[in-house]
Amino acid sequence: MLKTAGPAIDAESLLPLDGALITHDHHIDHLDHSGRSLLPSIPQIITTTEGAARLGGTTKGLADFEQTMLPLPDGGNLLVTALPAQHGPDEIAASTGQVIGFLLSGAGLPSIYISGDNWSLDIGRMIAERIAPVDVAIMYGGGARFAELLDGAEITMPKEDSVKVAKMLSARQIIPAHTEGWAHFKEGYQEFRTAFYDGGLGQAFIDAAFGERIVLRI
Repeated sequence: MLKTAGPAIDAESLLPLDGALITHDHHIDHLDHSGRSLLPSIPQIITTTEGAARLGGTTKGLADFEQTMLPLPDGGNLLVTALPAQHGPDEIAASTGQVIGFLLSGAGLPSIYISGDNWSLDIGRMIAERIAPVDVAIMYGGGARFAELLDGAEITMPKEDSVKVAKMLSARQIIPAHTEGWAHFKEGYQEFRTAFYDGGLGQAFIDAAFGERIVLRI
């Protein structure tokens, strides 16, 4: 994988962190070297079951729909639910490895869906049937593809399907992610944004520049 831009935010400036949710650890565009350097300072790390075995330590691995609680700094708990995901078409899903998404929820807290690198519209539909509506949907885009994998077929969800899933989720706010910074991302932020505006979700779409911090008002 070829990185085309450096980090938008210096890793050390993110500290202290209460926890980290890692959709998968085995692809460097999701956990790069600077991200790995932070892990020893993060008290709570949640990822896939296979990823937890690789990362070791106190990392907690979750299977699909398994849940865990994260204590919040000001009291209360954040419920983290692992959601299924498939990183590419059936023919290559086994080789791209185990990936998950997340649902964050809790008493008095907004519900936040994180898609992860899910390619499958069927999985997106199944998730929506279980968790909709959500307050926030963080949708991964980028049109990721490699020439050597299925003749360059997309291995992340096509932008048109991302719009469909966001509608199924009845998401009040939509945040784009996973669209910039790597050569295998063949569709950038503007193309992802245009798909949501053309799909009638412009009012819900949160315009966010690369590295911009977003304060959500729920």
